[in-house]
Amino acid sequence: MFNFVKEHEKIDFIDAVKMLAEKSGVRLPEYRKENAEDSSLAGAVYGINDIAANFYGDALSKSAAASDIRRYIEKRGIEDAVVKKFRLGYADNSWKSLMDYLTQRGIKQDLILKAGLIFKGKDSAFYDLFRNRLVFPIFDVRNRVLGFGARVMDDTMPKYINSPETAVYKKGQHLYGLNFAKACIKEKGFAVITEGYLDVITSHQYGINNAISSLGTALTLEQIRLLKRYTHNVVMIYDADQAGEMATFRGLDLFLEEGMNVKIACLEKGHDPDSFIRKYGPRGFET
Repeated sequence: MFNFVKEHEKIDFIDAVKMLAEKSGVRLPEYRKENAEDSSLAGAVYGINDIAANFYGDALSKSAAASDIRRYIEKRGIEDAVVKKFRLGYADNSWKSLMDYLTQRGIKQDLILKAGLIFKGKDSAFYDLFRNRLVFPIFDVRNRVLGFGARVMDDTMPKYINSPETAVYKKGQHLYGLNFAKACIKEKGFAVITEGYLDVITSHQYGINNAISSLGTALTLEQIRLLKRYTHNVVMIYDADQAGEMATFRGLDLFLEEGMNVKIACLEKGHDPDSFIRKYGPRGFET
């Protein structure tokens, strides 16, 4: 059983034991106090993140204030089933909506801070990190919510903000969409690396289910080694602009250093994978 999980999930023995224990309700022994404390904090953060994802998701579907975001999603052609699959959400413009919701559920402010969902202002008060934004939960390969990315709908800068590093989230160690893409990557024998959240979401909606992204950062060795559990073959498709080209070349060097087989797909100028797929369809994208 352990070997099956190791091979199917491409994880080591210890992670296979932890996964099966979690699913079967078996509590594993802790041998060091600090490890127990770390594990307890990580478990709490995963739980808080999941509650927050539900809160943002409910706001997106039910809040009157989210009407502009819903129109934006409709305009981008993202279907309801895909919104639910990726658990997209909405953070309203209030300064304390999420914090109040979580504290009313008995979650201590200190834990919410450690989950990276609030920050301490100059007045020493605490406020929600994400406000008036479309929210993208970020998952690990076991479908647990690690953190969030959030996109503003107006000209406010920065356009995207992300969760800070926490007990469970290290930005350079994860790949967006890999939890949904890993089976297809193994089946097709290669992964498609894109740049952004919407590139991945649109790809999956149109059946390109081996698409993932580097969470808006330059690829890291940790991300590449994670991907090597599933494939040694990669097609890189970054935005057709100078920043995208630079990111492609930086990533190419790292892939080659790790012995990966890499191809680069070039898009028409002015396109990213999201816009290209919506204009030419999945067949045009795959060719």
